[in-house]
Amino acid sequence: MGGPGGRMQAGRRAGGGAAVGEPRAARRLAGGAVGAALLVGGCSTDREVTRPEPEPVTQERVTAALLTVDDLPDGTFTAAEEGTSIATDLVPEHECDDAIADLAPEASATADFTSPDTRLTSTVAWFPGGGDAVDQLYRQVAEACAEVVIPDTDVSLRTRGLNFGVLSDDTLALQMELEPSSGPIEERDLIVMRYGDLISLVRLTGPRPSDKDLLDAVVRVALGRLGLLAQETTR
Repeated sequence: MGGPGGRMQAGRRAGGGAAVGEPRAARRLAGGAVGAALLVGGCSTDREVTRPEPEPVTQERVTAALLTVDDLPDGTFTAAEEGTSIATDLVPEHECDDAIADLAPEASATADFTSPDTRLTSTVAWFPGGGDAVDQLYRQVAEACAEVVIPDTDVSLRTRGLNFGVLSDDTLALQMELEPSSGPIEERDLIVMRYGDLISLVRLTGPRPSDKDLLDAVVRVALGRLGLLAQETTR
């Protein structure tokens, strides 16, 4: 018999049978187990992750990474008909940088822009397997041209690091000053940026002091475009 009045008390067993409510609990447990199994299956990390193949470095992509006249202050510069090759000496008056003439990239592009007293050059080049060697070459040139006198001209050349903006460890900034015995001093700034085997150069030549605000602005643009080129062509 059950409790008072002959009624079965909730949750009590009758004749050794299952407790009232157990079928519902069993169904809830089974449903939870299925959900957990689906969740575990959905979070499995056994699936292979595929990545897109890198795009090839082409002449068109290298050219697209150059600065353009639209990146420069309005009305200040005009595009020159010919660009300055990456193999062109920084100091043609002296042999301290002659090693630059040996640079032979697989692909390269350059663009020059001029104002009444300043010339700006943007260069992008690809050296498969040789990006680090190019970086080291420019550092060696900086040492060789640190303090020299150009024969028969009475012009002194000084080369030192150029400190401006926020640059990465793969960026070399140089300032060259050519000082004659009389007359204005000319400044030749060079910024070398590298992503792996991709190199971007910005040259700014004109009277000292050069426009560091302009230089900082164009270097940031050049560095961003070089980074996009590297992102497209390497994984």
